[in-house]
Amino acid sequence: MGIRLDRRTDPDGSPVLVPTGDLDREATEALAAAVGESLASPSGKLVIHLTDVRFCDSSGIVALLDAHADAARLDTELVLSGVSPHLRALFQVSALDQVIRIVEESRG
Repeated sequence: MGIRLDRRTDPDGSPVLVPTGDLDREATEALAAAVGESLASPSGKLVIHLTDVRFCDSSGIVALLDAHADAARLDTELVLSGVSPHLRALFQVSALDQVIRIVEESRG
């Protein structure tokens, strides 16, 4: 299916990326490009809202870690929101939840 990436802004002005589909190897370039564009205007926080992500494999986890590293280099916090119970379990097993902050829901 691939992935679609929509963009919006939280009420606090933070950019929000909203992927829909599968976060897999095929999606990594699109996610990296969207993260790069979102980080071009520093805001202190970047949110990736994952409610509509159906599947995430190891390359998706690596892409999220890369996004975290890119954000950190620009003194920006990467936050994941809208994480389903299935993805939350995957992120716990992979310890991604120990690296990237996960919140219940993005406000935007």
